Amino acid sequence: MTFQELCNAVMLKATGKATVLSPDNAKWKKILGIANYYQNAWLNEPGQKWNSRYDRAYELGTISDTDTYELDETIDEISTARGDDVYIGTEDGRKIKYNLVDYDDLQNHAVGNYCAVIGNSLIFNQTFDEQSPEYGGTLYAPVYLGIEELTGKDDDIVVDDPYWLVTICAAEYIRNDIVKQNQHGNLIAEANNLMTNMIRRNRSGQVRRVRGSWRNPGGLS
Repeated sequence: MTFQELCNAVMLKATGKATVLSPDNAKWKKILGIANYYQNAWLNEPGQKWNSRYDRAYELGTISDTDTYELDETIDEISTARGDDVYIGTEDGRKIKYNLVDYDDLQNHAVGNYCAVIGNSLIFNQTFDEQSPEYGGTLYAPVYLGIEELTGKDDDIVVDDPYWLVTICAAEYIRNDIVKQNQHGNLIAEANNLMTNMIRRNRSGQVRRVRGSWRNPGGLS
């Protein structure tokens, strides 16, 4: 769904009329602001890490003669879940894994493969050089991506269920409308139901996080 499609859907749900607004219309701009607010609220929903924003092997760059690598602005955080690894894919086909630790703890790991995040950078406990087996390899990390602010009519909506965003935006759009505000509660209830279902689907998809072998603790065959 593009923002223009969302805007059209919001107007229909809020007013009951099929209305196509143009980007120079004040109502279009109002819905744009509302959509940005709630799309960001979705991203930061308490207790949720959205699978749709997860990339297990996000390419960060090429290893050169430094110990510090800048993270893209699109990265919200590096995952620390079990089975998620920062690693370097070498030119000869190897995969060298690194343990992600707190930056304050990095100094305690003078040897071994360790790295840490500080600010918008990934820092290793060593400076690579041309003699390093990692040199020239590609750096990967398991990340959760953030979202870009909506600005234009063709921008894509990234929320898992765009109809939640349509509904919550419609509720906010009519919140102070004397004629329509009696529908506000119904729209909020509908949006809450959509969010609950969205969270349920997201959690059911997180079985992918159970990696490696699994042993039955007993009692079930």
